[in-house]
Amino acid sequence: MSFWRSSYYGLTYIGAPLISAYLNWRAYQGYEDKTRLQERKGISHKPRPDKPLLWVNAVSVGESVAALTIIQTILKRYPEVHVLLTTTTVSSAKIIEKRLPKNTIHQFCPVDTPQAVRRFLEHWQPDLAIWIESELWPNLIHETQQKGIPTILLNGRMSLKSFSHWQKVKGMISPLLSRLTLCAVQSEQQASFFKALGAKTISIMGNVKLMMSPLDIDSKKYQDLKNEIGDRPVWLAASTHPGEEEIIFKAHQHLQKKHPDLLTILVPRHIERAPLLQQLALKKGIKSVLQTEAQSLAKVDLYIGNTLGEMGIFYALSPVVFMGATFALKGGHNPIEAAQLGAKVLHGPHTFNNPQLYEALKSLGLSKGLQNEEEIPSLVIPWLTKQKKDYEEPKSLKIYREEGLQHLLELLTPYLKTLRRERK
Repeated sequence: MSFWRSSYYGLTYIGAPLISAYLNWRAYQGYEDKTRLQERKGISHKPRPDKPLLWVNAVSVGESVAALTIIQTILKRYPEVHVLLTTTTVSSAKIIEKRLPKNTIHQFCPVDTPQAVRRFLEHWQPDLAIWIESELWPNLIHETQQKGIPTILLNGRMSLKSFSHWQKVKGMISPLLSRLTLCAVQSEQQASFFKALGAKTISIMGNVKLMMSPLDIDSKKYQDLKNEIGDRPVWLAASTHPGEEEIIFKAHQHLQKKHPDLLTILVPRHIERAPLLQQLALKKGIKSVLQTEAQSLAKVDLYIGNTLGEMGIFYALSPVVFMGATFALKGGHNPIEAAQLGAKVLHGPHTFNNPQLYEALKSLGLSKGLQNEEEIPSLVIPWLTKQKKDYEEPKSLKIYREEGLQHLLELLTPYLKTLRRERK
């Protein structure tokens, strides 16, 4: 082992009791699922299927939803395969729990201590491991590779900041990346990053989030809210961060001068902030209601979403969407879900977390970038008078998605074929 690798291993091994205690504290604070905390420690009470087992590891909501699309695509071609999907966050588990395909088990990913990782691997014994995007946990990768399990990184990406960090501890990451069976990344730039850090078998696959299936929509809830809104003009600010809500309030007041019956839907990235935003709106003289408390929208100007898993309803209702984290220095959240449900996407200048996604939408004429907040009203107004009759996925985006999935399946087929032979 390199100095950095052995140091990390030693610290996480010795520090395992402290990490376990930290998990208990997180569970007490509501950041972990108390009923499933043992899974984070590598302990599971679910049996391993006696079938070929593909392990797919994602992180939070965005990666998890993308993982579901990948899994569904694989299972259509290889229905005899079983899948273990691991995620890290409580919110991701809640989002996907009702969307798991047949033959798919969800577990929380173990923390990166040698003890937890070994317990996890000894129980599940996956035949092939796929990591989505940027989950480069040294113990998790090392122990998986040590057991001879083929390891694939899909949708690989890292920010310039992360690349600079890994360069400083290249002795830790290089041996792990060099042993990847396949390193499929988002772009030429990402390929150069991973190659510089030691990855060898590199392929450019594009961004897996462009391949995601459209969000599911509860048709009854959609229709009920649509009926409640009626003929009122409506727009949406999605996944906003602190500082951006004030921009939305200002834009709402400007737009309301021309459209007095305007309804603005606001869904913060972290829904626990919803009550605070209601207080801020009150100070601005904007009448608001929380989604979970709404009985009528008759005298409401601002509807604040505060539930998980229902963004599809808001995207489907809104002809135009402002995407959050693009005026805040967060780099922009995934805009594809909004575009897939027929909404025009507006965004600020900060899209560095998902540049490919925004570029793809721009090239298809489905998005518009803004350089400053004053532009929002003028770009929203034309859409307020347009009736959104349905929420079908734009044909151009559907073609883009289907071609991407076909390319992804071609990349994975050699490894999936091997998986089938080994378990016969």
